[in-house]
Amino acid sequence: MAVHRGRGIAAIEYPTGMNQGGDPSQAWIKIQPDGHVDVFSGTVDLGQGSKTVHTQIAADMIGVPHDWVTMNNNDTDSSPVSFGTFASRGTFIDGNAIAVAAYRARQRLLELASRMLEVDAEDLEIADGDVSVQGAPERKVSVAEVTATASWTYGEMIVGSGAWMFPHVEPDKVTGECEPHAAISYAACVADVAVDDETGEVVVERLVQVYDVGRAINPTLVDGQIQGGAIMGLGLALLEESFPYYPGTEHRGPEFGAYAAPAMVDLPELRNVALEDPDPVGPFGAKAIGEMANNGQSPAIVAAIHDAVGVWVPELPAKPERVLRALDERRQPRRDGRRVIFDEHLSVAAVTVAPGDGPGQNAGGGWRFPLVSDPL
Repeated sequence: MAVHRGRGIAAIEYPTGMNQGGDPSQAWIKIQPDGHVDVFSGTVDLGQGSKTVHTQIAADMIGVPHDWVTMNNNDTDSSPVSFGTFASRGTFIDGNAIAVAAYRARQRLLELASRMLEVDAEDLEIADGDVSVQGAPERKVSVAEVTATASWTYGEMIVGSGAWMFPHVEPDKVTGECEPHAAISYAACVADVAVDDETGEVVVERLVQVYDVGRAINPTLVDGQIQGGAIMGLGLALLEESFPYYPGTEHRGPEFGAYAAPAMVDLPELRNVALEDPDPVGPFGAKAIGEMANNGQSPAIVAAIHDAVGVWVPELPAKPERVLRALDERRQPRRDGRRVIFDEHLSVAAVTVAPGDGPGQNAGGGWRFPLVSDPL
């Protein structure tokens, strides 16, 4: 009886926005007479930091300090359309709509400034809240002066509206091929674990996580997403179980404290790396980071358990009793055509159904779901 250590690796890819596209977002921007900027968007900030990122996009696109920009998404009646705050689409799709709206507001700002400076708009630039002549920075007016002139001299409000959508696509009826996403993010996770072969306990000692984020508009928020995803992935891999109960809550116990979720004491050593390879379509090169942040830990941890003790745990979470059962049975996966079957009950009885059947329960109580006729 001993504690064994192992290492596992998993690689993932994650789409940005809805599969096959067709999920629009809209935004509009108003520049007040004092030069401050109001951004209107339908994105909901759930804690992921979309308000911060969206105001950063608007500030950089217009050329004003970030603290001049406020976000308004108080209700769905006054906000522009957003298809939803899901599918890792907030920074990319909503951010693109805001970038378009900010660009249009900026262009109108330059047109009005060109009258004041008597210079073509194409020869002007905006930075740090000032509009200046390219090559002659001493010739300038403040954004506040331009917007005040727009309001009190021309009676005009400077606004810009924008929208962005990856067009809906249908797969080729013969080949099934299509371009289903505006962008795809990639990631890898390496897990180091210690497995006690007497108790079945698994301790994750270190996670090394590398994420292709396009461009990190806000590196602190990106790192926060990765760290939060690590905790969520840890819970999915070792502690939290909702299948097949979800959406029921009976299995969780009557109190929150009875539900096993990771705490800070469970947090392993984390090493996070954000690779920046700007995407040609995303705002300032950004891609999705939200949901995929908790996808890589579970397969990496399961692979590390196998590396440590030589058995596969085919069902999550990898609780001690499941690790001990795997050690006791010492089953090995087998190949059946294009399938690799890790567990006869879980991989075959619980998943494979006759063509045309819908999801439901097998006679033995296990759950089954329909697959395509030739599954990978």
